[in-house]
Amino acid sequence: MVKQEPIYSFYYLRTISCLGIVLLHFMSGAIGLYGSVISQNELLISQIILNLLLWCVPCFVMITGALLLDKNKQLSLDKILKRYVLRILEALLFCCIIFVVYDVIVHKESFDLYTVIQVFLDFFQGSSWSHLWYLYLLIGIYLLLPIYKVVTKGASDKLIKYLLLIYFVFLSVIPMLETIGIHIAFYIMVSSVYPFYLFFGYALHHGIISLKRYQSFFMIVLSTLCIIFLTIFNQENSHYNLGNVLSNYSSVFVIVQSIGIFSLVDSIKWKNREWIKKLDVLTFGVYLIHMLFIRSILKYLSINPFLNLPVVTISLLVIVVFILSLLTVVILKKVPIINKFI
Repeated sequence: MVKQEPIYSFYYLRTISCLGIVLLHFMSGAIGLYGSVISQNELLISQIILNLLLWCVPCFVMITGALLLDKNKQLSLDKILKRYVLRILEALLFCCIIFVVYDVIVHKESFDLYTVIQVFLDFFQGSSWSHLWYLYLLIGIYLLLPIYKVVTKGASDKLIKYLLLIYFVFLSVIPMLETIGIHIAFYIMVSSVYPFYLFFGYALHHGIISLKRYQSFFMIVLSTLCIIFLTIFNQENSHYNLGNVLSNYSSVFVIVQSIGIFSLVDSIKWKNREWIKKLDVLTFGVYLIHMLFIRSILKYLSINPFLNLPVVTISLLVIVVFILSLLTVVILKKVPIINKFI
């Protein structure tokens, strides 16, 4: 088997996306806690930032598709279950334990049998901290990966494009029309947009769909302007209820923006820097534990980032959260058992 060369564009994209997710979750937490005491302009700007960061998770999924759906990458069912699915299950259980322990400590509760039961309830019911939804998504993707690989291995480029078109129309365009009151009765038996991102990442990276840099840049600019305009319009005309059109991963605008960013970054010939490769290895762990620091800063230290120089304060606090998360992951990677999945 030919050893796959490092893809530095993915290292950069994963790292940038990880930092974007930290900012997204920080802003979301800040709005949730302090949104009622800030001005309408501050609230609007914060909401715009949130909506403009939704590309981060889709780009993660597209990278997964580009790498794992590669026809030349051999993945047995045994390897998928033991290496990929088991790793996420272990990470999920670890997070459920850590977050329950954290909640018990900050709320000054006692450790008892219910604490142990709560861990397993959180694990199976998905009732732990909200950002862990992504782990359940990954498990679902990995479980279906053998089927997805059959599709990419046997389908022609034309059929892949056809699949993407069907996904786009039924999982993005039609739901958007429903939101604005136009009912369409047709549907397909797929409830999630994430397979679309998975296959699109594969199609873009492997040249089935080709976008020139100026096209990718145009898609980014156009979708960004649309998101900004519609966010402002939605706040001033809330009766239209455009929330699902904007704050949703199946949004046409989020899809266009995500594809543009992925395509643009992937088209750049990045220099082979070892530091970005080392940083990339830490991004999964940062995603797992960064909410510990966000919650501590915003909720338990009661720091309102909107009070003084919000742009500076939020930027500095997000950098602090990112650095603290990186350092924590570096330490955790030295711990036996934990280092196998973080």
